[in-house]
Amino acid sequence: MLAASSAAGAPLDARQIVASLAREAPSSIAFTEARFSALLREPLIVSGTLGYLGPGSLERRVTSPYVERTTIRGDSVRIERDGEGARTFGLKRVPELNGFVAAFVGLLAGDATQLEQEFVLSATGDAGSWQIELAPKEARARRRLRSVLVSGHGSEPRCFAVLDTQGGGSVILVGASSVPLDADVALDSLLARCRAE
Repeated sequence: MLAASSAAGAPLDARQIVASLAREAPSSIAFTEARFSALLREPLIVSGTLGYLGPGSLERRVTSPYVERTTIRGDSVRIERDGEGARTFGLKRVPELNGFVAAFVGLLAGDATQLEQEFVLSATGDAGSWQIELAPKEARARRRLRSVLVSGHGSEPRCFAVLDTQGGGSVILVGASSVPLDADVALDSLLARCRAE
């Protein structure tokens, strides 16, 4: 359906792309993430698997360069790292993480209506290479979270980017795009790569 709409020359429909991204739970995918911040001398690069456990539930397992498991169920976040005690906190305390989780869960559920409760959705590109931008609606979220960008092909997401209002953010490469990254990779070049893939 996405390809047919694009071939007919119709404008790319963000809701249609979101519907095509729906996944059955549980499902998992390999990822590589680069996190950029003015507080870091170089990006923090980690890799592992992201798991979609059903509505409101995610699991992020980091396997390199350290071992960590983050489980999100509803508003509760639990982080377990080897050699340390588990930490638990509410998702609302971290607007950028809350925005990513809401976006990721809504996308993997294929639920554009859910996403539109918290974000303004827009899409660019075509079925061969598209990008959805999710801009937060709530003023409190907009103070920390600029946008969530999702790039992909057909029904396959390739990159998730969570951009903050301080000029930093995280870029998560998933599936076939999840490859090792150089320590000197830059945020702008990684975003350009996501758009081009």
